[in-house]
Amino acid sequence: MLSPNCDIVNVLRNAHLIAVKLKLSDFDQWIQYKLNGYPNKESCPEYRKVRGTLKYLNQFYGWSPIIIQNNEIEKIICERKMSNSISEIVFLSDSSENDLIAELSGEESALLDKNCNTLIPQRYALHISITAAKDIEEKVKNAILDWTLKLEEEGIVGENMMFTDKEKDCATNIPQTVNNYYGPTSVINSSSGNAQIVSGNGNTVSFPYDKVKDVVDEVAKSISASNLSKDDIETITELLSDIKLKSEE
Repeated sequence: MLSPNCDIVNVLRNAHLIAVKLKLSDFDQWIQYKLNGYPNKESCPEYRKVRGTLKYLNQFYGWSPIIIQNNEIEKIICERKMSNSISEIVFLSDSSENDLIAELSGEESALLDKNCNTLIPQRYALHISITAAKDIEEKVKNAILDWTLKLEEEGIVGENMMFTDKEKDCATNIPQTVNNYYGPTSVINSSSGNAQIVSGNGNTVSFPYDKVKDVVDEVAKSISASNLSKDDIETITELLSDIKLKSEE
């Protein structure tokens, strides 16, 4: 996993095997999306969104860029989600020395012809940086690495891919909340205690607020039995009360 040249497809297959053995169905569904591709663009997570440069095929000069002055229209036309399987993304990234070329559909091309007042139908395509495609691969690697480390942290190691009943029970107690976070998210996993582990920007971390009261009460008991001064105890108690009130909002 740490090697930059690791075979991400085989890594995902091994992760699929582990997830099935541990009965982690939600996380296994995420793995299968990576192996087989997403069924549609709507189900694709945000980290699979790439932005390309719109070009048309000039018969004399080859692919030539088209300048779109309206930012909103440019965003609609030039942004795409790559729903491909990870093996397709890896193949496309490795087989092209330049940009990836995604030709527009006939309907999209006809619409551009109309708006550009072309005399004859043109060929249009988005030219997408190889780096953008490779970034998707790296985010998947990061997610699997974080997931593997989390299992190991919980003592779930599996000897020769064989897991004990204790390991299976521990794994099923780890919440599998799998979300397609908005932003460059690179992990889909949850820790014990129901707190979601996320990395990347633009993510929302959820916490089980129903358990906050119990934690606050335990801390309050510890404080009352401590050797802290009366003023310190009053200050901390006031803070704990605020925390409890916030958790009930």
